[in-house]
Amino acid sequence: MKKNKWLSMINLLPFTLCIILILCYLISNKETAIQTIINYTPETPWLAAFIILLLYLLKSLLVIFPILILEIASGHLFSTIPAIIINSIGILIGYILCYWIGHFSGKKTLDKLTRKYPAFQTILQKQNSNSFFMCFFLRTLFFLPGDAVSMYLGAAKTPFGRYLLASTLGSLPSTILATLFGASITDPSSPMFWISILLMTLFAGSSFLVYYVYKRKSPEDDAQCKTTC
Repeated sequence: MKKNKWLSMINLLPFTLCIILILCYLISNKETAIQTIINYTPETPWLAAFIILLLYLLKSLLVIFPILILEIASGHLFSTIPAIIINSIGILIGYILCYWIGHFSGKKTLDKLTRKYPAFQTILQKQNSNSFFMCFFLRTLFFLPGDAVSMYLGAAKTPFGRYLLASTLGSLPSTILATLFGASITDPSSPMFWISILLMTLFAGSSFLVYYVYKRKSPEDDAQCKTTC
């Protein structure tokens, strides 16, 4: 139990590291992955959108950097509504691609991901009859890589339509917050900058807390709920 707890806390490090790197950039003004994307993205809006979506595709195939970086870069490059739309489309591309990779790779990938991320097994055991909730809940857990979640759900043969809708709804809040953060990244004095950081941090912490409480829920509680609900 303690080992799994420590593993879950360690899995939070990528998100924390990403926030730290962003803050370091603002302090030192040195080039980061976000600034590199911004610098090398064409000024023509449609071409810039194409490049961002291409990066989403490459990210899903190569896992070259956290998806948060692309969301923030889009928030800076485009106005808020177009940025949210572009980010949502890019995330959907990754969801679809990784789902089918997992779907065709089958049980081998499922077993590998279950061993690496015990959270998958915990939720699968408790929610075999509710795949919509399982997809939605997994997307709210910041400490699970999105591509791994998609491949796992694909390997588990989750119904594709249900998977796509629940995944989109589950990841939408974090996408919006990251986009708003990107829109204010060059103005650390703005309220939006600090509010978005605060909300992203609270959202990440809440997802870990909810999972921890959910994990501690005993099978007897589940059985009692099914008989009384």
